[in-house]
Amino acid sequence: MTGGSGFVGRHLCAGLRDRGLEVTSLDVVAGDLPGVTHRVGDIRDGALLDELLGATDVVHHLASVHLDVHASEDDFRSVNVEASAALVAAAARHAVRRVVHASSVGVYGHVENPPASEDAPRHPGNAYERSKAAGEDAVLAAGREHAQDVVVLRPAWVYGPGCPRTAKLARAIASGRFLYVGSGGNLRHPVYVGDVVDAFARAATAPASVAGNAYIVAGPRAMPLREMVDAFARALDVPAPSRSLPRPLAMGLGLGLEVAFGAVGKQPPFSRRSIVFFENDNAFDTSAAARDLAFTAGTNLADGLAATFGPSREAAA
Repeated sequence: MTGGSGFVGRHLCAGLRDRGLEVTSLDVVAGDLPGVTHRVGDIRDGALLDELLGATDVVHHLASVHLDVHASEDDFRSVNVEASAALVAAAARHAVRRVVHASSVGVYGHVENPPASEDAPRHPGNAYERSKAAGEDAVLAAGREHAQDVVVLRPAWVYGPGCPRTAKLARAIASGRFLYVGSGGNLRHPVYVGDVVDAFARAATAPASVAGNAYIVAGPRAMPLREMVDAFARALDVPAPSRSLPRPLAMGLGLGLEVAFGAVGKQPPFSRRSIVFFENDNAFDTSAAARDLAFTAGTNLADGLAATFGPSREAAA
């Protein structure tokens, strides 16, 4: 697995390990999960890939440039596109049975006619989303060129224990600092990380007929952002946020924070990219994953948040 020390990757390592599988994680950040072999390294290191892929049955490819607001277009392309295609080629050289590639519903950008299915138009709106769309194209093309079985998964907004975005949102709500940009009426489609782990496990073992396809992985239902935020507030036992910020002011604030935090090499608490969370409609048709992968998300938002925060509500601390 690549990216095994990240939020979803760590949960997937544990989930596969608990299913009795032998798991090796490759990440630029050291991992510490018991029962998992951890290697520190960059997926752009071809020699390291050749070393690790020799006895591999399935590669779950989650490594990507993602949350770094200061990353350039070249940074995104180098890892999310070029290195991903090279990984597929390396997998083919070593007779890996399947590569499960983690993409994102961000490839759709704003969904104009929700719910979107896999063949809906893709309108990625920022550098990360563009790189994920190009990465999908690259790994599928590499799969065809090298006769390598590749399945692409597009998770929606993933939340759960250990997620930095979940924790950031929880802290803002719990402290009373959360502000909407706009009405909060745009649609979000959260999916609990445990369900995402199940989707990856199923994609790894689904019939060969799924190769070359992309599948949306989303929770039981989409909902207005305000409903989702209110559910967070109930789970945290704090008042629901109600204040909002005009978009021009939010954009100016985001730019200012990006510049200020970039000067000291840190990630800002809010950025211009954050505006997407408040504006884009993200609602999806998950019937293809149910049909081909036998996957249906079973965790509703209330139960997922209870599992995320627990009685101590530690994620908001």
